[in-house]
Amino acid sequence: MIRLDRFLVVDDTLDGLAANERLASLVRARSGPMMLTVHVGDGADAAAVEARLRRPFETAAVRRVEIRVANAGPAEALLEAHDAYVPGDAPAARALIVPAWQRGLCVVNTVEQAERVAAFEDESFEPEGTRRWYSLMEGSPTVITNPQHVVLEHGARINPRVVVSNESAITIGRGSLLGADAELNLYRARFTLGRFCHTSSYFTAIGSRHTVHFPSTFAVSRGPYAFLGEPADVVGDIVIGNDVWFGTRVVLLPGARVADGAIVGAGSVVTESLTEPYGIYAGSPARLIRLRFAPHVVKWLCAIQWWNWPTRRLWEAREFFRTDLSNKTEDELWRLIGG
Repeated sequence: MIRLDRFLVVDDTLDGLAANERLASLVRARSGPMMLTVHVGDGADAAAVEARLRRPFETAAVRRVEIRVANAGPAEALLEAHDAYVPGDAPAARALIVPAWQRGLCVVNTVEQAERVAAFEDESFEPEGTRRWYSLMEGSPTVITNPQHVVLEHGARINPRVVVSNESAITIGRGSLLGADAELNLYRARFTLGRFCHTSSYFTAIGSRHTVHFPSTFAVSRGPYAFLGEPADVVGDIVIGNDVWFGTRVVLLPGARVADGAIVGAGSVVTESLTEPYGIYAGSPARLIRLRFAPHVVKWLCAIQWWNWPTRRLWEAREFFRTDLSNKTEDELWRLIGG
């Protein structure tokens, strides 16, 4: 059984630590015991940390928390001994978000995520001795402008050399893979990659468009000429459904939506929403080529929403995921999953 029991929280000051809403939500939502290791940059002693942290928590929650203070040495050295990281708002705390992902930790970046993580419990069917991780960022260099706005769900993985420019929320869903050399150039747009998706290498998502109606398309928001024009005239959130596969070098433009089960062919440019579940799209601009399955199979897959199944059910249905569904009747489909 996989649980998250050992949490590391880092901030520059005791005041910042006490004001961490994600930490407070995590402790209040926790039903079982937890170990909390605290690293505070101002060197507060154990008694001060414990007294200050226990004050905002409800009495029942306090009894379940074992608080340890570890101010000696660099905070990064503490990551290996923990399951999850709850960063404070200080720059030094945010600088540890990417190293935490590189070590396979869960990084708690939102209050909603904190509430889910507090109750997280899952079964593992990996071979004995396999290194287990919650979410993983592989290799370097990886550049993320605002990692504190990024949520990686359980099993989410990011391959090397990813570049992310973001001012808003990014979610990489359960089991999904963001392939090598991806670029998320989002500006203020939000980006959501659903569950069990796979982007091949050089995937690009663009959340805004340079101004085209002003005298200049110049759109640099920082530096000596930032006063020229506006950074963008179109900003659109990008939302990708579940079980979506993107071939290599796919580009998504502002406001794109992609339906569950879709495939987007290599080199395609997605200029508008791809609305057909289990559709195969390709081209520039991307157009529907055909459906992956017969309509009754598509309807059935959309109804069962297998990406929401618990891990045990996925494991028990593993032969189903190796079955050609092309010529199956609805009765045969239900029998495949024991329905």
